[in-house]
Amino acid sequence: MQAVPIILIILAVIAFPIIRHKIHSKEIEKKVASLGGELIKISYRNFFTDIGPFKIVGKGRVVYKFEYREQDQVKEGWVRFGGVLGADWQI
Repeated sequence: MQAVPIILIILAVIAFPIIRHKIHSKEIEKKVASLGGELIKISYRNFFTDIGPFKIVGKGRVVYKFEYREQDQVKEGWVRFGGVLGADWQI
């Protein structure tokens, strides 16, 4: 009986990043579609893999690099989620 709360906490810790990534992916897809483009690739970025145009990425913030096709041109964009004012888009 004492193991049930521990198991629930472990499941929540595992599920939270997966759910957050799916929500962010959908937001990126919507943004690219609003530009009239087609999403090609999304990649998660962190301090060690390059945070793009963002100089500071604080605790609780997530950075993604994405590539999309718009009018036969491949373009790249960056987005930082987790700020008080919402997502910070660099397209």
